[in-house]
Order: sequence, then structure tokens, then C-alpha cells
Amino acid sequence: MERRIEEERARVEAEYRQVLKSSVEFERRIRDRWREKCLAKNWRIAELEERVADLERRLGEREDPLE
Repeated sequence: MERRIEEERARVEAEYRQVLKSSVEFERRIRDRWREKCLAKNWRIAELEERVADLERRLGEREDPLE
């Protein structure tokens, strides 16, 4: 009887470790995906800010000769 309890305990502990490991891997994938999306968003924001600055500069160049 005691041996079966020990075997069951070992099986449950092994399953627990596996579930915990897969949970950690899942959370890591989510963080990595979030980090990639955040970097892509920041890159796009920088591109758009650069484009806006360029357009504002070009508008300023067009308005200066008229003054």
C-alpha cells in the first residue's frame, strides 16, 4: 500500500513539474511576442515622426519664399 502511495506521489509531482514548465514556457512566449510587437510599434512611431518632421520642413520651405 505504501509503495503505491509513493508511486502516485512521484507521478503527481512529475505531472506538476511538467505543468509548471509548460506554464513558464507559455508566459515566456507571451512576453516575447509582446516585446516584438512593442518594438515594431516603436519603430513605426519613429518612422511616422520622421515623416511628419520632413513634411513640416518641406512646408516651411514652401512658405518662406512667399514672406
